[in-house]
Amino acid sequence: MMEQQRLQAHAAELEQWLARLAPVDGEVADLRSALGPLLAQAAAGAMTVPLPWGDIPGGHYFTEGRLRQYPELEQAFARFRIEATGGESPALRKLRGEM
Repeated sequence: MMEQQRLQAHAAELEQWLARLAPVDGEVADLRSALGPLLAQAAAGAMTVPLPWGDIPGGHYFTEGRLRQYPELEQAFARFRIEATGGESPALRKLRGEM
């Protein structure tokens, strides 16, 4: 079961960062295009089953590209990706608690 409100909030946050940065950075514009259909699904409440981690495009823009220069965008992407794949696992919650 997906937490629709959390997913929608994270999708909206990510879309705001993408909209803000896409006009000045082509890689962000590419990421926005790649994520567009998923963000629209999430915003509409149409994403009802968790996606496999690898089915969410765009991670390579942060690991292989230069989008790490935008930490707020990277964090918004990570929050959306975690929520779209079923939310935080107990192991991740435990890890965050210990940090």
